[in-house]
Amino acid sequence: MNTILKYSSILFAMLMTFSFANAQDNTEDQLKKNINKVSGGIEKIKTLEPISFQYNNNNDKELSKHLPSGERFSFSETSVLASFPSLIKTNSYLVPSGKNANKVTKVNEIEKEELIPVLVAAIKEQQDQIEVLKQEIEALKNQQQKTD
Repeated sequence: MNTILKYSSILFAMLMTFSFANAQDNTEDQLKKNINKVSGGIEKIKTLEPISFQYNNNNDKELSKHLPSGERFSFSETSVLASFPSLIKTNSYLVPSGKNANKVTKVNEIEKEELIPVLVAAIKEQQDQIEVLKQEIEALKNQQQKTD
């Protein structure tokens, strides 16, 4: 019996090594299409309404077992729908609803990590604006010194 286990584990290891040895690396261009730079980050971010909240655990005790407790931070669903509708995902939970019965409860959740590229674009846009303002301030200082 031990011999069979030994050989089967060796065979499994060889198959895994072969699988990894033939793994293919894909570049971004091979995996993605319609690649575009994110622009208008500041305007899009300004439409978001940050909120803090707690899930209402008294509403559905069974559903509350699937939802995090305590204070949560997110954005109002309405504000996300306006600029980023694709970031709202509906998760379905099967919860008991009586003796030998279940129901499917749907909960909308916002994929906040998908906002990171937009936030970075907004920061870069703001930094460009700051640099322009610095140059304008420096030019005004130089102009003021010349008139003094």
